Amino acid sequence: MKKTISTLLIAGLSVFAFSASAQKLAHINLDSLLRSMPESDTARKVGQAHYQMLESEVESMQKEYQSKVQDYQAHKATYTPLIQNTKEQEIQDMGQRIQAFQGSAQSDLQKFNDSITRPIINKAKKAINEVAKEHQFKYVFDTSSGVVIYSEDSDDIFALVADKLGIKGSAKKSGK
Repeated sequence: MKKTISTLLIAGLSVFAFSASAQKLAHINLDSLLRSMPESDTARKVGQAHYQMLESEVESMQKEYQSKVQDYQAHKATYTPLIQNTKEQEIQDMGQRIQAFQGSAQSDLQKFNDSITRPIINKAKKAINEVAKEHQFKYVFDTSSGVVIYSEDSDDIFALVADKLGIKGSAKKSGK
């Protein structure tokens, strides 16, 4: 009888210890969540309008460039060497300005899109963090990118693993 009680007590404590150390994990597809948020539609439309404005400016510059090239080719025979050189330099400068504008426009578009999507991403991540805390999840993984997007404070085992691998100066932390 004592042996049965002892066995049940040990089994109960083992189950308790296992459940106490069990960690709740969760996952979410952050990209799908972001796409389903109403703010994302607005941001997409605003971003698309900004893109179209920049694209329209590039097209306008390219048309002007083509016009200058065609005009130059049509009248080249009538130009003096000085005028030919001046026109060629104008065309070359315009081509360089178009390339510079395209590079700047691409950078501007990226920054613009980041500025309008950052608040949406922050809102989603805040909600994820709140849900994770409310439901006591230890880690939440983003299945769209394969990264951890939420984690409770935990032990950083960098130094332990570095020691195991025989890496000298392993007192540094991994940066978590």
